[in-house]
Amino acid sequence: MRNKIKAHGAIFIANVLYGVNYVAVKQILPEYATWQALAFLRGFGALILLLAISPVFKHEKIAKKDIGKIAIAGVLGVAINQSLLVWGISLSSPINASIIMTLNPLFVMIFSALYLKFSITKHKVLGIIIGGVGAVILILSARNAQFDGTHTVGDIIILCNAILYGAYLVITKPLMKKYDSFTVLKYTFLFGCFPVVFYGAEPTFQINFAEMPMYVYAAIAFVVIGATFLTYLLNIVGLKYVNPTTVSVYIYLQPIVAGIISISIGEDAFSWYKLFSMLLVFIGVYLVTLSNKHEPQKR
Repeated sequence: MRNKIKAHGAIFIANVLYGVNYVAVKQILPEYATWQALAFLRGFGALILLLAISPVFKHEKIAKKDIGKIAIAGVLGVAINQSLLVWGISLSSPINASIIMTLNPLFVMIFSALYLKFSITKHKVLGIIIGGVGAVILILSARNAQFDGTHTVGDIIILCNAILYGAYLVITKPLMKKYDSFTVLKYTFLFGCFPVVFYGAEPTFQINFAEMPMYVYAAIAFVVIGATFLTYLLNIVGLKYVNPTTVSVYIYLQPIVAGIISISIGEDAFSWYKLFSMLLVFIGVYLVTLSNKHEPQKR
C-alpha cells in the first residue's frame, strides 16, 4: 500500500510539472529557440543530470535480450516524444495539444491489453471517458481557446506523439519488474538522446544565448530539470507500482494546472463550470485507479 501511495504521489507531481511546462515552452519558442534545439537541450540536459547522480544508485547490467526493448523505449519516449510534442505545438497551439493528448490514456489502455494482456475494465473505460470530458471542457473554456482546422499538420503530429508515448509507457512496464527504476531511465535516455543529435545539435549551437533574457534562461532550466529530468524520473517510479493506464490518465491533471496558472496571472477567469470540469477529472482518475485492484500482473 505504501508503494502505491508513493507511486500516485510521484505521478501527480510529474503531471503538475508537465502542466507548468506548457507555459514555460511558450516563453522559449519560437523567438529564442527552435523546437529542434529545445528537444536537444531537454534530452541531453536530462541525460547529463542522470549520469551525474548515477553513482548514488546501484549499477545494473542490462541483459542482451532486453537491450532492444530499452532502445525502442528510448526512441519512443525520449527522441520522438520530446520532439513531436514541441514540434506539434510550434505548428498548432498549446490548446490543441492539450486536447489531443487527452487521447493518450485510450491508446495506453489498448496497447496494455494487446501487449501486456491487461483487462479493459468498466472502471477503466468509464474513468477515461469522464476524465477526458472534464479535461476537454476545461481546455475549451479557456479565455484564449481556439480550435479550428487551421493547424492540421501540427494536430496530426501531436496525435502521433500521443500514440507513440502510449507505446513507450507500455513497453517500459515489463522492464520495471526486472531492473531498478533508475537503471531503466538511464539507459532509456542513453539510447533516446542520440537520434536528436542529427536534427537538434546545429540549431542549438545557433542560439544567441548572450542576448537571451533571464526569464528565458529560467524557462529553459525548468523545461530541462523540472519538465524532463524530474518528470521522467517520477513517472518511471510510478510505473513500477501501477499500471500504464493509471500513469497516463493523470495527464488529465495538466490542463487543471495550466488553468490555475492562467487564472493566477490574469490570462483567464474563474468560473463554476471550470470547477465542475476539474471535479470530473478527479473522478475519472479515481475510477481508473480502482482497476488496479483487479489488474493481472503479467510479464
